[in-house]
Amino acid sequence: MPDESTKHTIPPDPALHRASEAKVAKKEYDVFLSYNRKDRDEVRAIGEKLKDYGIAPWFDEWDLRPGLPWKSSLEEDVPHIKSAAIFVGEAGFGRWQRREIEVFLDEFVNRGCPVIPVFLPNAPGTELTPFLRSMTWVDFRITDPNPMERLLWGITGERISFSSGE
Repeated sequence: MPDESTKHTIPPDPALHRASEAKVAKKEYDVFLSYNRKDRDEVRAIGEKLKDYGIAPWFDEWDLRPGLPWKSSLEEDVPHIKSAAIFVGEAGFGRWQRREIEVFLDEFVNRGCPVIPVFLPNAPGTELTPFLRSMTWVDFRITDPNPMERLLWGITGERISFSSGE
């Protein structure tokens, strides 16, 4: 049972969404969203919800400028990202996602940043790579404990509860 005194209650707030967008404009990302292309829509929706809580997610479709090489853009952004959420859905890990996992595990272990495995609602099991298995994960297939609260906690380091019955 979590210690309620350490929880912060925050409702979705347009001002927090704007603050998230301001952080993104300055390339101050709170979390990298790593996913298999087949799970893009679900991950995009979670990214939008994170913005409502003031989180600045790095999401390829939002943050890779058209007309520039994506690998060098990503390499430039990685040192400024504070955590990574590794999403697993029905199709498992994507080809490029596996490479992202390797990079983030190396980079974030060296910097002490969280790498958060996240099971999407359609994930069939709890299959993770050996290194990801050692991380505490978030599971969107269940509602208790609240997976969005847990994801926010993993990203920010602060327990957050929703006041609106999220």
